[in-house]
Amino acid sequence: MPALLRPPLRIRTRQDACRLFAGLDRTGGEALGIAFLGSERTLLGLRHVAGHADSVGVPLARVARDAILLAAKAVVMAHNHPDGDPRPSAADLTLTRRLAQGLAALDVKLLDHLILSRGTVVSLRDQGML
Repeated sequence: MPALLRPPLRIRTRQDACRLFAGLDRTGGEALGIAFLGSERTLLGLRHVAGHADSVGVPLARVARDAILLAAKAVVMAHNHPDGDPRPSAADLTLTRRLAQGLAALDVKLLDHLILSRGTVVSLRDQGML
């Protein structure tokens, strides 16, 4: 019996991205998800990084390497705030800016950084912070 091929998963809206990262806001500690997207916002790859109780280290060089290896054109990032406060911290904003600048040097766009917390989502793009 031949394998069934699925159409490529496209991430076109913030709701699509939220579905992709569903479950991040229910982990015990901080966790991060990074979606690598192609030219038509098709999902090329997904990386999850587990963190600690109140932080998660983001390997910027690994994100850049994955973007290059996957020939990504865009990235969407999401992480959780287990404390229930979805407002971005100063560290969140610094990370977002550094990642956006690094990816831009590779002609890859950081489309959004989502913060998930107990059913609430904050989009740094919508907040004008990206």
